[in-house]
Amino acid sequence: MTDTQWILLIAAIVYICLTAVAFKYPRTRENWTRERRESLQIAMSVTVFLMLFFLLWYVSAVVDWPEAITITVWTCAFTFLGLVLVGLFAPQGVRLRFDKKKDAKTPEDDD
Repeated sequence: MTDTQWILLIAAIVYICLTAVAFKYPRTRENWTRERRESLQIAMSVTVFLMLFFLLWYVSAVVDWPEAITITVWTCAFTFLGLVLVGLFAPQGVRLRFDKKKDAKTPEDDD
């Protein structure tokens, strides 16, 4: 496909998506239930997904990949190296801290 055909295809997909949103929310802001910040986050997530998709497509079209066994060996080697580094620098593991919910009961509440 030529560049012009790709641009037309992308424009058609965007137009169809916007038409679907317009049919669902005909009075725009009055019927749209999301905050502006959340709307921007949704738009940015879609944009990043599309950028990654086209980047991967471009790389797969341009790069001459080695054989599957070579990729598998290097993937296993890097995974093993990563696990060794995690074992050395974080032997206790990585603990994620999440915000406590106000309504959640804790064992101390039973007293």
